[in-house]
Amino acid sequence: MKKVLSMIFATSAAAIGLFFAGSAYASANTVVTVKSGDTVWGISQQYNSSVKAIESANNLKDANVIVVGQKLSIPSANSSSNTQGSAHAATATTTQQTQSYSQPAQQTTTQSSQASQASTTTATSGSVAQQAAQLMEQKTGVSASTWMAISYRESRNDPAAQNPSSTAHGLYQSLYTTSNDWREQVNDAARIYQSQGMGAWALN
Repeated sequence: MKKVLSMIFATSAAAIGLFFAGSAYASANTVVTVKSGDTVWGISQQYNSSVKAIESANNLKDANVIVVGQKLSIPSANSSSNTQGSAHAATATTTQQTQSYSQPAQQTTTQSSQASQASTTTATSGSVAQQAAQLMEQKTGVSASTWMAISYRESRNDPAAQNPSSTAHGLYQSLYTTSNDWREQVNDAARIYQSQGMGAWALN
């Protein structure tokens, strides 16, 4: 009976030893010699790896093309997953760095654009009345200086001027438009001139 128990314990110990030895061996890269009937997928299942990991470790262009006697390095599933995790982490870090570097550039571009628009508006606002007067001269034949005098008297050359006691609006204080666009105000004033002449502005 003691001999039987001793043999059972010895066999179990040997099996456990082989199991742990196989696990330790599989955790590192294993070199396998391809036998007849072997496939990369079958080898990957046998050694707890993956087809992609084997392809990468052996620079295989086609996992379906292996030959008998070929030596293949088989990375373990743990090592391949760690490698993939590191790759994902590196990709995420690179993406975050790219975003952090690109955002200030976008903000700078936006600020420059806003500054440019502001300077353009300032430069144009001082000559709006003059441009309007010149366009009125073309449309009516009345001198630009006369239209400058009218716009100054009526609105102080402000296209957004609003008469508090009536609906008169704009450079020429028209009753028919509420737009702040001086071009629309010119078109409106030209229509008034065609129908009423200079009498619309108390000038005859």
